[in-house]
Amino acid sequence: MGNPSLVPTRAFPTARGFLLGVALGALLFLVGASVAHATTTAWVDTGGDCLNLRDAPGLGSGNILCLDHGDEVTLLGPQQRGDEGFNWVQVEFDGQTGWVADFYITTNPDDVQVLYEAPSAGGFVAPPEGGVTTGVAGTSDLAALVASQPFQVQSVWHWDVNAQRMVQYTPGAPAFVNSLTSIGADDVVMLKRTGVLGAVGVVPEPSLTVAGTPRLLPTPPIEGLTQGVSGTTDPRFLVQAQDFTVKSVWYFHVPSQRWLTYTPGLPDYVQSLKQGHLGTDSVVFAVRGPDAPKPPSSEDSTYFETSITYYYCVPGTDERTHGDGGGYCGGMANGENVHDGAAACKPGLLGQRFRIEGDPTGRTYECTDTGGSVLQDHRDVWFMNSDDGYAWWLEVGERAFIEILEPASE
Repeated sequence: MGNPSLVPTRAFPTARGFLLGVALGALLFLVGASVAHATTTAWVDTGGDCLNLRDAPGLGSGNILCLDHGDEVTLLGPQQRGDEGFNWVQVEFDGQTGWVADFYITTNPDDVQVLYEAPSAGGFVAPPEGGVTTGVAGTSDLAALVASQPFQVQSVWHWDVNAQRMVQYTPGAPAFVNSLTSIGADDVVMLKRTGVLGAVGVVPEPSLTVAGTPRLLPTPPIEGLTQGVSGTTDPRFLVQAQDFTVKSVWYFHVPSQRWLTYTPGLPDYVQSLKQGHLGTDSVVFAVRGPDAPKPPSSEDSTYFETSITYYYCVPGTDERTHGDGGGYCGGMANGENVHDGAAACKPGLLGQRFRIEGDPTGRTYECTDTGGSVLQDHRDVWFMNSDDGYAWWLEVGERAFIEILEPASE
């Protein structure tokens, strides 16, 4: 993988960070202002990725190791401006000395982004007394599920997708009153803690930490409810991946005891469930809407509408454009280095050439990169500078018509 500055820990295109436009309206930034080297201690602030500690300043130098988000390093003083737009600073970590791009470190520990981490499959976030939590059972033994929790469980609930009804198990109750009598280890359940619900937490601001590959949820009847593990931190990706029309996505935020919702097609400001609220192992619920006619796609047409975004190498001066920090300046899935006109598409489209209607550059693009989060006919276009990409994206729009072109002649 040719990522020069960050090594992604998520399933995205090999040359790309998060395709900023897929965030659609959520144009937050992950990193703080430029680092002031007045102190000797600094912290890695990448928004979740790891940061390459290099043996020399510059994207072409070798990697010593990868620093985790939040790691503490010591600034040694020397700085050097690189041709690629980064300021490189020498640091020491765990006895090893190297160089990092100072865009991804801060001398103020309060500036380090706090990432929301969902429990792994089978684990449950402890709810407040009287509250509810969700998770994957992890066992087919209901009694063992209850006994393994660090809090007293009043009841266990499971949504039967086939029957479209909620079934319940109450520990210690006679068997004949329990409608939930068996469970699968991979089944989603809700646990209610004993007690009276009192003070609860608040919903955190969504981060732009995007990870994972969306999972397919069991298909419910039309207007029915289904459930499962999201597999991705972006509800938009989750919706795009399903085999049925998604009317809405629901996520129960345990600390605040609130339902957060995402409704496809509505403006971002009305969505309470945003990119970064979910973890890759978060339990989600989805309502199926009426089946809509399948729109034209690359499978049956050379002209169709799809979502358009961008990714980039060097961060610009406008913090709104930064997304998860860029740094994608190296190799792509087809073995080439990133270049103008490159785009990330789903794997089966590698080599496809296309134009974007309304594109102010008039370029012909080629699908040269790919990744698990570029789904269906989505197109993610590469730019060297995030400011240029953002300005282009605002003009082209979040969705645009594209025209598939004939393969280039040899």
